Amino acid sequence: MVAARLDRRSADEVQQEIAHLRDLDASALRLRWREVTGKPVAVGLKGELLIKALAYAIQEKAFGGLSLTATKRLQTIARDAKTSKASPTAEGRSSAPPRRQLMQGTRLIREWQGVMHEVIVIPDGFLWQGATYASLSTVAKAITGTSWNSWVFFGAKPAPKKAKQAVTDASPAAPAGGDAGARMTLNGSDAHA
Repeated sequence: MVAARLDRRSADEVQQEIAHLRDLDASALRLRWREVTGKPVAVGLKGELLIKALAYAIQEKAFGGLSLTATKRLQTIARDAKTSKASPTAEGRSSAPPRRQLMQGTRLIREWQGVMHEVIVIPDGFLWQGATYASLSTVAKAITGTSWNSWVFFGAKPAPKKAKQAVTDASPAAPAGGDAGARMTLNGSDAHA
């Protein structure tokens, strides 16, 4: 990673510039990209993705980029993905889905039959009611007494759509198990499922 000269603007100035990006048209965004990065915009980089990439480039220029350790780690991940033993598709990408991982400290909050359950991601697995579980599925089973797709149960993945059935009642049925939804807290911010 080549050390770039930082422009040392205040965080407020950078935040204002990033907020202003949404006011720019496509040609102005491309021009600003060239000014910030010194390179032309990549072919597929447009719209919302261009705004986000430009915002990152502005922040990187003002405050610095990834550490050498993070850069090396990302390069290792990319190299490992290229040499993965999973069978490649026609496009050359692996057909194996990426492994889902939750960051340590993530809190999964789920109400089940009127009781709130909080599960915390820890290095050894998942902590629920003072006990450590190796998988989220075992926690979901301990809570409900039946097997569940843990990602669906905790709201990290939408439930599969069921075939449409004829509706005979005008009022919608309540979800099974007294379900009032799930909530996930990632580093202090809540995401509701």
